[in-house]
Amino acid sequence: MSTKFTNQPSAGHPPKNNELSVEIVGEQQLLFIEFSEGELSAKVTILPPATADDTFVTLNDLNNAIAKYNVVYGVDHRVLAEVSAKIVQYAAAKNLTEMIDADFAFGLPPVPSQDAKIECFYKNEKDPDSSFEEGPPQDEFGRVDHRAGRKIDNVIRGSLLVRRTPPTPGTPGKSVTGRDILPAPGKDINLILGKDVVVHPEKPNEFYADADGHVVIKDGRISIQPVYEIHGDLDLSIGNIMFYGTVIVYGDVKDGFKIHAGEDLIIRGVLEGAEVKAEGNLTVLGGVTGNDKAHIVCKGDALLKYIQNATVEVGGNLNVIQSITHSKVSCDHTVTVSGQKGLIIGGQVVARRAVTAAVFGSSFGTLTELIVGEQIDLREQILNVEDRLKAIDLQLDKTRKALAYLKEMYARLGGNLPEDKKKIYTSLSRSFIKYTSESKILSEKRRELEIKQKEFMEEKPIPRVNCSYMIYPGVRVTINRAYIAFSEEQKLCSLTEFEGQIRVGAFRVKY
Repeated sequence: MSTKFTNQPSAGHPPKNNELSVEIVGEQQLLFIEFSEGELSAKVTILPPATADDTFVTLNDLNNAIAKYNVVYGVDHRVLAEVSAKIVQYAAAKNLTEMIDADFAFGLPPVPSQDAKIECFYKNEKDPDSSFEEGPPQDEFGRVDHRAGRKIDNVIRGSLLVRRTPPTPGTPGKSVTGRDILPAPGKDINLILGKDVVVHPEKPNEFYADADGHVVIKDGRISIQPVYEIHGDLDLSIGNIMFYGTVIVYGDVKDGFKIHAGEDLIIRGVLEGAEVKAEGNLTVLGGVTGNDKAHIVCKGDALLKYIQNATVEVGGNLNVIQSITHSKVSCDHTVTVSGQKGLIIGGQVVARRAVTAAVFGSSFGTLTELIVGEQIDLREQILNVEDRLKAIDLQLDKTRKALAYLKEMYARLGGNLPEDKKKIYTSLSRSFIKYTSESKILSEKRRELEIKQKEFMEEKPIPRVNCSYMIYPGVRVTINRAYIAFSEEQKLCSLTEFEGQIRVGAFRVKY
């Protein structure tokens, strides 16, 4: 408590906060009433007089002081009774050495108001884009993944973004002088609706996304951005990207990084040995220098300057401005390498409808494989089923031979197989039934896929390879499983399949 003094406060009014009021007893300052900050407590201090002949503080002095300073709330009468007893005792004994000191009244503190709160529901759990706020993630061996990337607050349309809890007023308190103590009002938070954010029609404090994208809160405005932009290279300063909307990289995408775009992906620089996936269309204006590490998946159409030493899978049409060299490319529609020097050299190019370029292969006889006409997903499914069938057939053969050996032992021992051999026989019999069933299922699956593939091959338009300048030796072409390997140069031609043979005709681009 404070030790400021006031000798003559106005009657009926307490001193200001933290001031010590003094009552004159006889001719001395012996009685003090002290108030705490906010008048939440009151304290009495009584001093003995200087000599035994001087006047001691009386009960009447105490009561008058309490009334004078208006101490009316929270008075502890038990404490006052103890103080009163000491006043009488010390006066009777002429005690000049001991003082009386006690807190005798206690106010009621106000219940604080609560500030408005914002709960964020768009913050993603740990994912490939985990934030570096607690350091880059580590694997089980403690190795740091510096490419893990920064956190992107992806949301889909209809997602709850934030919930606002309004401020609460709190409850007033009471001072020892009976004055109401009002709590400070709670601070409010006002959110401004930005682009693609809506308020729930029945819950005015809940805000929802009206589009896919990432959440941006700036200057009190919450909005959804459908495009995530990287103004520079995708490198260690950025990390891997996984975003529900369109991603634009204005620089290069460096080796070892990953991008997954829920819509389109636009790279204005060079794509190096990275892994990228676009659920929509893909554009790489600087070309792909894959370093035998790049893996590109595009569900829509793709436009690339060039492709070099990369694996590319395109669900729509693939247009390449300059060349495809030493890469593995598959496309569900057409592959076109435009321009007078459009080159396809080395590697493998697979397309469902057509492959068009100026030059295939090179004068050095570089092995270049073109496969046109097969439905890519069906072809991969068939190959997968065939691999599984081979593995099961191998197990069936081993199981069949083991069962035959045990049957021979059974006959040789007159029908008395040892117990351990009986258990093995039972287990092998069950495995044989299981493998036989799986083989039948896979064989039927392969038959269904082959029927679909045959139906596709009979569709129009006719699959073809179009060469506007030169096919060099070393080029191998498969169209609907008809095959040709070029040993001589062939100029200005279109290749189609007819009755199981490759037909070489005049150059004509027609899909």
